[in-house]
Amino acid sequence: MQSDGSFDARYVSSRSDIMYRIYIRGSDLYFINLGGVSPVTRAVTAQFGILGVLVDLALKKLAQRKTQTMLQAVEGQDPESLVRQNASSFKIYAPEIKDAAVEPASIWAMHGKQAGRWNFEMRDGKKHRFEFVDVETMKSALELLSKSLFATLRVNVEWNDQKKKFEKKKARG
Repeated sequence: MQSDGSFDARYVSSRSDIMYRIYIRGSDLYFINLGGVSPVTRAVTAQFGILGVLVDLALKKLAQRKTQTMLQAVEGQDPESLVRQNASSFKIYAPEIKDAAVEPASIWAMHGKQAGRWNFEMRDGKKHRFEFVDVETMKSALELLSKSLFATLRVNVEWNDQKKKFEKKKARG
């Protein structure tokens, strides 16, 4: 967990792979875009076979460097002002989240290695899917989300100390 009550997660869809820094302040969740590979870029590189794969890999490396630069730039800044600086950053009022769940890593990791997932649905029906890139980030996110979304968050994972990873929660009873 960041010392400022935030965590990082990758927003994923079939067309995008964007890192966000997520701040929790009271009943507000701030999603600050840190960069990533755009959907248009992924679509264009997919058209060029093996050359496209190589270009895509190079662009992912460039995006990772830009993300690191953005992480340094957002340190210590107010999330409210950060949301206004980027059109793809946004803020959600926690009671607007109808359903939320933390799940174990998917076996179909199309966007790289992950430790687990956070899926949630808004009252207007819009769905969001985020992935945690490592175990420490997921632990931090679980701690923060449990406090903020206690009424709607389902935690469908448990820690396996032997395997050092989160697994699907076993049914009790």
